[in-house]
Amino acid sequence: MERSKADSFTAFLKEKQRLRSMRQPQQQSATPLTLLNVLADAPQQQMLVQDLQAASGMSFTGFAEALKVLEGSGYLTVTGPAGGESAVLTPLGVDVAGLARPR
Repeated sequence: MERSKADSFTAFLKEKQRLRSMRQPQQQSATPLTLLNVLADAPQQQMLVQDLQAASGMSFTGFAEALKVLEGSGYLTVTGPAGGESAVLTPLGVDVAGLARPR
């Protein structure tokens, strides 16, 4: 029985993807905690939002969601004019970032 061309092509693509993933180191996903740690290390524990996103390595959507969660939880505040917003750790955010750091 002959193998269909579609099955052969699917197998080829799966193998190609497997080999590519072996060559590239796996990148750990950034989390809201990543943002807290980056801010904790920043001067005055604040950064421009655009710089924070760049430092986090998060996608725009993931970053926006994480920022919203952190702000809603009281761990940081976002202030400033549109396009020049700064993220600032609150005292609670400083405490949480300190607890989450590896010792």
